[in-house]
Amino acid sequence: MLITVLCILVGIPLGFLFRNNKLVVDNVTRLTMWSIYTLLFMLGVTTGSNETIVTQLSTIGVQAACISFFCVLGSASAVFLLDKFILKGQFDER
Repeated sequence: MLITVLCILVGIPLGFLFRNNKLVVDNVTRLTMWSIYTLLFMLGVTTGSNETIVTQLSTIGVQAACISFFCVLGSASAVFLLDKFILKGQFDER
């Protein structure tokens, strides 16, 4: 944890110093994206090698789909109620 915090604290001033150097910013952006791709690949390998997760993948998938559906439904309902009762159609473009 300490190493993570130190990396962030060192990276902030370096980012501030090199923020106008397009070459450095482009290379750091490219390196960041490849690091994320590598982490996602390793996560997939770890998940695929875990027998418990693989055997329960259909159950996990159904649960994830239900959670996603109800989150979207709840958000849409909240926006509808906010517009109808609190904003009273103030942003209605009709």
